[in-house]
Amino acid sequence: MIDRVVVFTGSKRDFEQYLADSLPENETTIPFMELIQHYNARLRPNESGVGEAALQKNLYVDNCIVGADDYGSVMPHVLSNFVNIVTLNYQIGVLYVQNPPRRVLESLQSALDGDIEYKGSSYVELTRTVLKTIYQNLDNDVLGQDKCKKQILSGMYRLTTGTHGKPVVLMLYGPSGVGKTESAKSISKSLGGELLRIQFSMMQTEEAFNYVFGAEHSKSSFARDMVGRESNVILIDEFDKVNPAFYNAFYELFDEGRYVDTNYDIDLGQAVFLLTCNFGSEAEIKKALGPAMFSRIGGCIEYADLTVEQKQIIINNWYSSIFKTLQEDEREFIQNTDIHEWFIKNAERYDNIRILKGKMENAIFEKLTEKFIISK
Repeated sequence: MIDRVVVFTGSKRDFEQYLADSLPENETTIPFMELIQHYNARLRPNESGVGEAALQKNLYVDNCIVGADDYGSVMPHVLSNFVNIVTLNYQIGVLYVQNPPRRVLESLQSALDGDIEYKGSSYVELTRTVLKTIYQNLDNDVLGQDKCKKQILSGMYRLTTGTHGKPVVLMLYGPSGVGKTESAKSISKSLGGELLRIQFSMMQTEEAFNYVFGAEHSKSSFARDMVGRESNVILIDEFDKVNPAFYNAFYELFDEGRYVDTNYDIDLGQAVFLLTCNFGSEAEIKKALGPAMFSRIGGCIEYADLTVEQKQIIINNWYSSIFKTLQEDEREFIQNTDIHEWFIKNAERYDNIRILKGKMENAIFEKLTEKFIISK
């Protein structure tokens, strides 16, 4: 028997905060997996080592918590028979369920006749004031790219009207390491949470298929990651590497802000999708994606290579950030090397800022290793 059910849709961070605000300190609370262990012991009493009397006894708990990660740890039949299994040996005051897959939600709705409380993450509503904050943070976080920043804000502006039910979809293109990902991180931070970053290029075909269409409840999926997002900003890196066979999964998402797979049905009508690629022009992007997918992109925003002066500013900032982490004797030693001066002088040699940062970091720690580890 369950007295009350709360279904929470949203991020782990927000779910944990909701629980912290809702659970009285003097009540008995158990995690879902502890309940499942007791259920398994009842099925196999000879293997469990728990006495039969204890297994048959109904236990009362004030609260039971089912987190989004718990579903992947149980067999498929547990999802379909969720309510029966949860109440087999337990009487529960309040059952808190985060991001339930379709079968779990259907089991709850069928057993409780729709008597469920729905809670969830609250995402920042875009207003002109919020857009100003986003722009200010972008100016601080991303060097240069002034035209790109203006275009991004322009693309997001229509969400302030509250009249559109479809997400903003923008393609950020240009050389690697010039601010595309940093822009997405900055916008997500301004809108209240860590960026959800998806990289389809890292997946093989079968793995990508299962990720996109949610074949198994026990594995990560595009829908599960999106329903657990902290902000309404989603970055899809190297979108040009997505297999065209998967495009039909994005048509409804980009057109209507709805995403449906085997386990979830999600509303993303107010989301901001930032796609990236390394192509050099809109013509190349259109040719690679095809007219049907290209037409669903609200705007293509070109990121230019940084000037030498901008690269030198990045070198100074990155050098200082590494320098602050060193011990006093290490700082003194590094200051007497020419590492900083060399990278300032040779900044124009680097087109990729990530490579530039990595090279400078390696140079610093190689010198430290020679001095403090292997020198005699």
